[in-house]
Amino acid sequence: MRVHQAVARSLRENEVSRVFGVLGDANMQYIAHFIEHGGEFVNAVHEGGAVSMADGFARASGAASVASVTHGPGMTNALTALTEAVRARSPVLLLTADTPLRRDFVQQVDLRAAALVCGAEYRAVLTPDHVADDIAKALQRVAVTGVPIVLDIAHQLLNREVDYVPSRFGRRPADRVVPNEEALDEALGVLASASRPLILGGVGAVAAGAHEELVALARQVGAPLATTLLAKDFFREDPFDLGFFGTLSHPPALDTIQAADCVVAFGASLNHYTTAEGSLLAGAAVIHCDIRPGAIGRYSAVDVGLVGDAALTARLMREQLESADLPPRTWCDSALRTRLDAQAPAHDYVDAGTETTMDPRTAVVELDRLLPASRTVVTDVGRFMRGPWLYLHVAEPGSFHHTVNFGSIGLGLATAVGAAFAHGDRPTIAVVGDGGAMMGLMEFTTAVRGAVPLVVVILNDDCYGAEYTKLKDAGLDPKYSLIAWPEFADLAQSMGGHGVTVRNQQDLVRAADMVTRGLFPLLIDVKTDPTVDIGILG
Repeated sequence: MRVHQAVARSLRENEVSRVFGVLGDANMQYIAHFIEHGGEFVNAVHEGGAVSMADGFARASGAASVASVTHGPGMTNALTALTEAVRARSPVLLLTADTPLRRDFVQQVDLRAAALVCGAEYRAVLTPDHVADDIAKALQRVAVTGVPIVLDIAHQLLNREVDYVPSRFGRRPADRVVPNEEALDEALGVLASASRPLILGGVGAVAAGAHEELVALARQVGAPLATTLLAKDFFREDPFDLGFFGTLSHPPALDTIQAADCVVAFGASLNHYTTAEGSLLAGAAVIHCDIRPGAIGRYSAVDVGLVGDAALTARLMREQLESADLPPRTWCDSALRTRLDAQAPAHDYVDAGTETTMDPRTAVVELDRLLPASRTVVTDVGRFMRGPWLYLHVAEPGSFHHTVNFGSIGLGLATAVGAAFAHGDRPTIAVVGDGGAMMGLMEFTTAVRGAVPLVVVILNDDCYGAEYTKLKDAGLDPKYSLIAWPEFADLAQSMGGHGVTVRNQQDLVRAADMVTRGLFPLLIDVKTDPTVDIGILG
């Protein structure tokens, strides 16, 4: 067979059922064969959108995903989205190709350099005989490492003949890593001597399915529980759940965190946002458990590092502490529980809605109440983030995602489209600002063609909100950030979807009813006031 046929066959034999991409000379032949062999090709509008969709699919499904773009500008168009995927550690395989071997070919670009600039790995198929094996190995590597790979299947190879030999990547689950005995003993000594310990769960703990073991350990040592942003709502039903540990902490949580004398972090990077530049760990002993050795102590100094699976490590700690004669802690008492029970969004702000606009925080609080509890949430970047990050909850931990890893606006909508393909049984809620929405709105048509359960919520203040606040704070005229957009609901309808404009509570109820009736994809344009400063994160 030809190499382009072998590419399609190898993808299908490695259980790749869906590829996100944009057709071009470098990929259209094998994509055609991929579709003929039962694969689904999600034809995005823009190459960056295709990579963001693969990123969103990988995050939502937990499985490796594949994107495919043509050479030259197809690759450069994808670079921002690829950088976000790299920094999010999404297992994405990006297929592209070097250009035809012609002098001064107009689309020529250094693919290796482009990949490395983004932080992705670069690999090239060197001979036709390697193609099936190279695809299988690349899929295996992205699945294991979480580092995206750019696989270059050069244009001049596509029509070469090859004796096809199947190659499949291993899917055996990784063994649970047991922590070092000496390090575990040291950690137990630190934890046993603490009078005010706190258990922190990150997205690594969610991935490890460590909820029950972390709660049991917390009960054993009398510790409250907290999460990082990406582990949002992991302990939400627990009476001593503090919510976020970090710059988003509410007052009762912040007081508790600052009083802790020991923080035991499982699967959390302890980055500068989580630790408030390290200030939230000051005065506390830190035990840091992670499956990745390089993650321990990367951002914050730790007293004891444990390389191990979060659930297994927590269980071993609890079992060994059960036999110890630990003094009872009064750390989690009725006073703390009363403060946590009383904490509510109404305590955080004063509603600033008008007759024609909603306070973005109130809009999100109401959407949290009105929309189905089982949902995936994806946010873009912008001043609006504080609203959904604080007040839009998820019923299934690990169902919250953001596109802040590279700080670029405009990636959230396409990432949410990919997530919606991963979870067709529940709505994916994309919360974006108006600027980011306008950048990514072209991919709303991809959601229409894919008939996915996508809800795009635009918190629309008719400006670039962070810049509005920063200009004002700098003593400059914030009007320079204002911008007039078309009516987003009209645009959504013109693209074949559904749209509704929201200015008040009644409009929100109408929008939620459209979700209940399954009118997808749906765009909800929430009109807000640019003068309402809800605070810039970061």
